[in-house]
Amino acid sequence: MSFKKQGFTLIELLVVIAIIAVLIALLLPAVQQAREAARRTQCRNNLKQIGLALHNYHDLHNTFPPGNVFSSRQPDAGYRINLTTANRATGYSWAALILPQIDQSTLYNQLNIGNRELVELLLNASTRNQVQAVVPGYRCPSDTAPQLNDQRGFTNAAYGDTAAATASYVGVHGTRWVHADDWVLNQADPFGTFWPGSKVRLTDYTDGASNTFIVGERNWDNLSAIWIGVRNYTGNADVGLRQTQGLANWKLNLPNAPGQTTAGRGFHSAHIGGAHFLFGDGRVQFVSDAIYFDNTPEVVGNPRTLLGTYQRLAIRNDGSALGEY
Repeated sequence: MSFKKQGFTLIELLVVIAIIAVLIALLLPAVQQAREAARRTQCRNNLKQIGLALHNYHDLHNTFPPGNVFSSRQPDAGYRINLTTANRATGYSWAALILPQIDQSTLYNQLNIGNRELVELLLNASTRNQVQAVVPGYRCPSDTAPQLNDQRGFTNAAYGDTAAATASYVGVHGTRWVHADDWVLNQADPFGTFWPGSKVRLTDYTDGASNTFIVGERNWDNLSAIWIGVRNYTGNADVGLRQTQGLANWKLNLPNAPGQTTAGRGFHSAHIGGAHFLFGDGRVQFVSDAIYFDNTPEVVGNPRTLLGTYQRLAIRNDGSALGEY
């Protein structure tokens, strides 16, 4: 007796392959969504830990840390100069100052913050690479930024053109961008939480800490940020400040237009539909980029006029009721 050999026909094989392809096509988006959901959760947890660290710092010092501290040395010389010189603003950021509160005491001690200024570290070729230390808690897992930010580094020749470690979170500066002399001479208030030399306390949130952004996301598509501090200014230029702080003057997730980088001062994320923000009371919320944004031109002398819900959330003391968001 003979048996006929059984097997798949070509048509049957093609049908099976087509079914497998359809199943894979259906499965991949679900896998990607699950991965993004996990990344969002990690990003949210990063900001939560930053919030706890900021409140622990506040408990110790009765104030939140300054957006960045001023250097008392001129970047290209070793002598003390007048504090009104604008190009001497290189200094450690709020994120560097809270390193002990996020279990990074070893790095904090290595940097010798409090005893050695950032400009002194950068002027020394043997120590400047310390600004390249990667702090995982300062990186959103959805952010595609490289570990070293060559767009936000210390590009001065005296600093060895050193790229600094990337971050995905910046402090909320407020809604008014002012130059370095204004902070030093006039103690100008941009209405947020972090600016050079700032000392904002919980009692300063007259709108309520639960109604005020204090830290938000910044992704690599908008040149991202760095955590260590700001580079020196040239005259009254403010380019260094956006390394560690952001404004709500630009719509959330607004991309930079070709040939300009002003939107890079704002807040953006790699998450679809919005970004995470840390509020003054320590909670973290994902804010939709459809939130009401008032695009009326800023009123000179009073940038808190005619502002939308998004902008008002970045202001700690405007005294106005918030809309739905």
